[in-house]
Amino acid sequence: MPFKVFISASMKDRAIVQELKSTIVKYGITAMSVDEMPANENVEHYIRNQIWSTDCFLAIIGNDSTQSRNVDLEMGMAVSYNKVIVPIVEEGASIPRSIASRQFILIDKDNPRLSYERAANYLNQLKMEQDKRNSIGGLVLLGLGILLLGALASSSE
Repeated sequence: MPFKVFISASMKDRAIVQELKSTIVKYGITAMSVDEMPANENVEHYIRNQIWSTDCFLAIIGNDSTQSRNVDLEMGMAVSYNKVIVPIVEEGASIPRSIASRQFILIDKDNPRLSYERAANYLNQLKMEQDKRNSIGGLVLLGLGILLLGALASSSE
């Protein structure tokens, strides 16, 4: 199952979203945002489903984000769905109280690509941890299946 992230940002931060997406996909991570929403889709329904189905939520906190009602609503959804939230904060932006206690990645104005790489590396670590958990779960199920087959075979004798 692919590792999926939802990127939340103000409309004014769309360039950051696109740059971040192009960096993240190099790691085999699926990046979603409202940009992929079909034209006839209900916005709130689409966003809810996307956030619900993702493994991680990236919040781009730029200078305009604190005034964006959508970023606030999306962050609230991510919190309510217990998603891993990774704030990516533009230098000089004020951090919303709801995520102020979290570690964040600072977007370096002089070298923003380095910041996007840091975010992608962190997401890749999360992806590898998830892959490891899934592999262990698969091995446990395989072991249980073998035990069950053994029990069935011995009971039919």
